[in-house]
Amino acid sequence: MRLGEEHPQWDRIQIVLIGSFLVAMIFDKWSLVSFGYSSILDRLLHLPELLAAAIFLFVSGIYLLKKSHDAVFGRVGTPELLDSGVYSLVRHPMYLGGLMIMLSFLLLNLSIIALVIWAAYALLCDWMATYEEKDLARKVGKEYEGYRESVPKWLPRLSRKSKMNKRG
Repeated sequence: MRLGEEHPQWDRIQIVLIGSFLVAMIFDKWSLVSFGYSSILDRLLHLPELLAAAIFLFVSGIYLLKKSHDAVFGRVGTPELLDSGVYSLVRHPMYLGGLMIMLSFLLLNLSIIALVIWAAYALLCDWMATYEEKDLARKVGKEYEGYRESVPKWLPRLSRKSKMNKRG
């Protein structure tokens, strides 16, 4: 049972953007009428580094998605604020995991058109996260405000000490 509500159109928005992202990657990379933008990026970047980064992003994204889904959908009973596990690292691990997985595919394909769509998807994820946070702040109040002050929205802190000092 979830405490916060997502925007009623969010599922449709995600389907359209992810579908557009995949079509753009395929079209830009393998189209007979390719604009040649990807080949420019191919010459600038090297496959071993891109492959390593893509694998890291993909595995990390899957981890975040699995752990956040388990935390949210594995609970029964009264909804409560999730602030442990992956939710102690970032406030929106589901969105971040999805963005990381898409970025891993983008690194392997190097499509500028798909990059633009990914950036739009990232902006919409931020908009959606802000929408949910307003709902949570209204429902939970000061407890959520404390959580929001101690846990970053998107990028985990490198030092656990700084996070503990803010909470403690």
